[in-house]
Amino acid sequence: MPAFIHLFAVCLLLSLPLFSVAQIDTLLQLPTVEISETSVRSQVTGGRTRNWDRADLRAFAHTNLAEWLGQQSGLYIKSYGSGSIATTSIRGGSAAHTSVLWNGLPIPSPMLGQLDFSLFPLGFIDRAQLTYGGNSAAWGSGAIGGVLSLSNEMPGDSTAGLDLRSTLGSFGFQDYQLSGYYRQGRLGFQTRLFYRSADNDFRYRIRPDLAEQVRTHAALQQSGILQSAYWKPDARQQLSIHVWAQQSDREIPPTTVQNQSLATQADRFIRTALHWKRIGPQMIWQARLGLFREIIDYRDEQIRLQALTGFWTTQAEVSGSRAWNGNHHLQFGITHNWVTARADAYARPPEQNRTAPFLVYRYHLGDWTLQFNLREEIVDGKLQPLVPGLGLEGPVSRHLRFRAKVSRNYRLPTLNDLYWQPGGNPDLLPESGWSQEAGLEWRAVTGAHSWSLGITAFNRHIDNWILWSRPDGQSFWSSNNITKVWSRGLEYRAEWGWRSSDWQLQLSTAYDYIRSTNEIGITSPKLERGEQLIYVPEHQAFGQARLQWRQLQLQYRHTYTGPVGSLNVGQLSGYDLGSTGLTYHLEKSNWGSRLYLQINNLWNVPYRVIERQPMPGRHFQLGLQLYFRRPTGSQVHQPIP
Repeated sequence: MPAFIHLFAVCLLLSLPLFSVAQIDTLLQLPTVEISETSVRSQVTGGRTRNWDRADLRAFAHTNLAEWLGQQSGLYIKSYGSGSIATTSIRGGSAAHTSVLWNGLPIPSPMLGQLDFSLFPLGFIDRAQLTYGGNSAAWGSGAIGGVLSLSNEMPGDSTAGLDLRSTLGSFGFQDYQLSGYYRQGRLGFQTRLFYRSADNDFRYRIRPDLAEQVRTHAALQQSGILQSAYWKPDARQQLSIHVWAQQSDREIPPTTVQNQSLATQADRFIRTALHWKRIGPQMIWQARLGLFREIIDYRDEQIRLQALTGFWTTQAEVSGSRAWNGNHHLQFGITHNWVTARADAYARPPEQNRTAPFLVYRYHLGDWTLQFNLREEIVDGKLQPLVPGLGLEGPVSRHLRFRAKVSRNYRLPTLNDLYWQPGGNPDLLPESGWSQEAGLEWRAVTGAHSWSLGITAFNRHIDNWILWSRPDGQSFWSSNNITKVWSRGLEYRAEWGWRSSDWQLQLSTAYDYIRSTNEIGITSPKLERGEQLIYVPEHQAFGQARLQWRQLQLQYRHTYTGPVGSLNVGQLSGYDLGSTGLTYHLEKSNWGSRLYLQINNLWNVPYRVIERQPMPGRHFQLGLQLYFRRPTGSQVHQPIP
């Protein structure tokens, strides 16, 4: 695309505030209901999304993000075993194709381009939104497979509260959490603490004909604190700050072809996020600022290796939005990221500056909604491909709804891809391509019964796919734009519910067909043209039944994951897993309690997610939660979400 088109787009995006000020006479004051909206780009039009609020997440606070996503979202979680590294694959993408946002700021490592979901305690989150498919026009680099947005919220009324939780489980698992909050009028505070440890010394067999072994050197210990403070100077303005510090110490267990391991990994990070929001008579202004510091200390005494790596990230964003005539909604803004990192494998500490103006326009025509997104990324002064996105959704009939989306998506090379020595390649191009999806959703409610049925088809081509490989004549692995990937598939979801005065019953099923193939043959690693990517199952399915009688709830969930390819041992077999849970919830005026029992891998199935990494058999968790609250005074203002 000619450079003048990029420059024109950047100038257009940056000049939008001037146009919005110049047309005051055509605008109407925002109604009060607009306060409940976060931002236009967070409300995806045309794509499939799923949302969880505080009540949905509270029952799973003792788990980490990887375990919860695997149970509740149907995503494929690439886990190296209990307590070990866990990443995602959404719609056939790589681990670096999932963008994760914390209070509106991306948190994946700029060195690796991905996030270890096992390090994320779910009890630190109040609201989650999972957007399937590409959304780079809204959220930038890496938003190819999906976007997971995690946020914290101000306590909703004038109360003080305390939440205590203790969970014990198999293989030495212990989890303790303490959360306290205070809200009166325009001030609110919340403190969350957690401590988690596990021995992970489960038994497993390498083959059915061999004796059982005990997994050794696999202990885990984590602790962290999240401090949040909220202040409303007036009814239309809110300022919040979040400081999250955490440490994790893990022993790296031997694989099934090793006799022992002495490797360890220590993860340390502190994340600070500041958010300001003001709702004026015609404009909503928002500003975010984030400062992240992370250190990874990997050691292996067997080979006398110590690898200390770390990075700093500073992120800033300013945006404004306004609505007029009841049908038009415009949001514009600009983000800036600065990153630097240190590692022994870098010749010198690299730095990177990324600036991106963005635009979102939404138009309502009756019950139909059309949304257009546009983004232009500038990396160290160099213009990247212009990224548009277009979504459409609306009712076809009383019960049937249609949605469709087309977008261009991209992922910038990570710092390791560019600068790691040996193997880094500073001439790498960004991964980029187009994705499309379309879906139908049918919903109906008849008396005590409710039904929903949805199906989504998607298609995505990504060029310049970055892969570490060993070209002919080269003795070391290096990063190169050596392949392209075609991902396509179908996603099916169905749910039926029934309720009476004391009883509730809910049944749900899902199936994902994902074909994600390499379109260029590679010799090292060996990948044939048209071959399914490794660690991407072609078939996934799950079903769930939940029965509730008054305060007692019983749940069973069954999942099937199809075979996947691996690097060294060929194909890993598919597997079925069952889990069940029993919860008793007692709610009083100023206090409540929850007693829960969870049994995972109920049928004691031996399986592997990653080659040479055993997974635990049947195991349980038993926990108790107690919470207390009391009023602190009359409620003055409703919070701004």
